[in-house]
Amino acid sequence: MPKILVTEFVSSTSPRDEDSIRAYWELVLEGFSMAYTAAKVLKDTGAEVHLTLSYMFKNMKLPFRTVIIGKKKNYFDVLEKIETLYDYVLLIAPPRELIKASKIVKDKILGPTHDCILTFSNKKSTYKFLEEHSIEVPRTKYLRKGGTLEEESIPHPVVVKPVDMAGGAGITLVKTADNLEYALNRAWDNTFSEEIAVQEFLVGVHASISVISDGSNVYFISNNIQLIEVGSKGELKYYGGITPLRNSEMLEKSLSVIDKILKGCNCLRGYFGLDIVWVGWRPYVVEVNPRLTTSFIGLAEVLGEDLGRLILYSVGEEKFYRKTRFNFKKYSYYVILDKTVKALRHERILQPGKSRRSIVVGVAKSIGDAFLRVRELKSNSMA
Repeated sequence: MPKILVTEFVSSTSPRDEDSIRAYWELVLEGFSMAYTAAKVLKDTGAEVHLTLSYMFKNMKLPFRTVIIGKKKNYFDVLEKIETLYDYVLLIAPPRELIKASKIVKDKILGPTHDCILTFSNKKSTYKFLEEHSIEVPRTKYLRKGGTLEEESIPHPVVVKPVDMAGGAGITLVKTADNLEYALNRAWDNTFSEEIAVQEFLVGVHASISVISDGSNVYFISNNIQLIEVGSKGELKYYGGITPLRNSEMLEKSLSVIDKILKGCNCLRGYFGLDIVWVGWRPYVVEVNPRLTTSFIGLAEVLGEDLGRLILYSVGEEKFYRKTRFNFKKYSYYVILDKTVKALRHERILQPGKSRRSIVVGVAKSIGDAFLRVRELKSNSMA
């Protein structure tokens, strides 16, 4: 059986100092939850799985072995030292750190390759690739430091975002010119790049596509609903999702998009995700995520070890093949909350360490029931 290391950057690194410990616990929620879920479904296949964690987690009891990274240890130095002990390494990290980690792990990555990660970790190179392969993307302009934006270039409303970040960091919806300066400053504060993106705001259904592929063939695909809220100054915040989004026309068009991507880039193996806005019945690709996405948490709730089996099968582990139709009988939902709420008996709460934030994961018989429960959880968290 393969020996697998699951490693997520944020939960494997330490707070800068004592004053930042509280902020650290609020920051690690999404990354830890994805890593924990991935480790669990892979372990359930029978594989030997280890999970890297910061020394902050040293007293946490988990159902698999952990590799604790010490207080003064450098994450990348540790990764370089231990990756030789494993057959595969599943990487989860922000774009900049994912690029660096994938260069260390090389062909042991249980997921998209380093070259693929380089392309899709930057929105400018992502959109260039997508447009070259006849895939629709939002109209986008790029602004360099010290540059000015022509007011008429893209009419309001627009979305201002960093080109090199993920997970909603630094993204702001601008409805009027009065809020543009705030949005630009917020994007600049959240980027390592010399330019940021100003993009048309698409009115439609915000969704995502989860894919498992060997780089040529699609073994699994799911359309998912994204739950997004807008702050008082236009800050876009992703707070969960519902899966699957069942629609035969949507599935057919999603497969067409994925087919075009794979024909142009056969390095997207294992699990990867796309952020989509459906305008009418036309899919616009907003992001290609060459790594696990938070939708994985919801998918694992209804598919369990079959999700892990397909990931391993997609990288050549034939013995993990299991003929499965993936006929979803229920819907899963996951909600990211700023405080702990009371869960139902069938729900799980993901809440690492001393974090006040949590993710509630559950299943429902219908998509309507899933939406109602999401609304109830969101309301309870605000009470």
